[in-house]
Amino acid sequence: MRRTLLRDPIFIIGFVIFASLLLLSIGNTVFRDGQVDQFLNRYSDEGRLIGIPPLEPSKDQWLGTDRAGNDLFQMMIEGFKWTVGICATVALGRMALGLLVGIPLAFRGARLNRIFKMVLDGFLILPISLLAMMMLFPSFFFADSTMVPPLLDRVTLQLTVFVLLGFPAVTLYLITEVRQLLKQEFMIVAETLGGSVWHRTKRHLWPHLVPTLVIVFMQQFVQTLMLLIHLSLFGVFFGGTVFLFEGVRPTLFEWSSMFGFYFTQFTAMTWMTNHMFLVPALGLSMLVFLSNLLTSRLERAFRLRRQKSVVTDDTTSQAEAAAATLADPFTLVHANASFQQMNQKKADDIKY
Repeated sequence: MRRTLLRDPIFIIGFVIFASLLLLSIGNTVFRDGQVDQFLNRYSDEGRLIGIPPLEPSKDQWLGTDRAGNDLFQMMIEGFKWTVGICATVALGRMALGLLVGIPLAFRGARLNRIFKMVLDGFLILPISLLAMMMLFPSFFFADSTMVPPLLDRVTLQLTVFVLLGFPAVTLYLITEVRQLLKQEFMIVAETLGGSVWHRTKRHLWPHLVPTLVIVFMQQFVQTLMLLIHLSLFGVFFGGTVFLFEGVRPTLFEWSSMFGFYFTQFTAMTWMTNHMFLVPALGLSMLVFLSNLLTSRLERAFRLRRQKSVVTDDTTSQAEAAAATLADPFTLVHANASFQQMNQKKADDIKY
């Protein structure tokens, strides 16, 4: 599979773009302490005032500035690691909890699984965005910027809520996948030979689960990103929302929070005001596109590897069948030789 991905130019281009943005974002934090430049006014070479925030894109500010004078390009670079880190952490947390609960339940009887499914099915009907807004709204709106709790406490609470909201769906999916694998012949043989649950999981189940887990991770990554976008449109920004005289304001330079914050300032009048909303909107669209692109290429690589393994098994069985028909049991038989023997027999049948 690794060789297939390394030979896939689409996957390499998407991965390089994704990794480059992440390295730039981390580098801005390491070398500039996460600083975002602020430009209050724009002057000509003669010293005349020619613009005030929000400034249009120019050679100095590639994406322009917002109303506070913050450089939007630097804000997007700084916020990328937050957006990716949040989605990746939530996806990993959901998968970890799903595996811890799903694998032991999959080895249990069908009755216990039916009861567990009946309990969790009710949570799948409710919209996650609405539940998250109801749970986070009372704790993440601050009327005074001086009364905002520490960042670690806010992030931990919000990540915990996101993980728990996606836990039922991921767990039910993993239980279904594991139970399907347990019905395969190699798992039945391992159980018949006396293999323990830990041995069967480690040696037989886990290698077949890895492709599924990679795809689930990418799917949960995109789902978490969409959840952040939905919450930001309701004014529930990641890390908290501060009430100001002119409206609400996020506490972090994070893409979905920027999208919701600038959405309230969106108008159909001029590029001057629209670009503040369009920049994070286009950035989020690009991130969703890259995530779906990488997911599709990973699925393709796993599918090709599965097809290759099936062909190898068929070739081996044909070689064994050819060896069984030989008069001399010590004659070496290879898969290619067996194919040549079969093709020669077909040619003789057509000839005669």
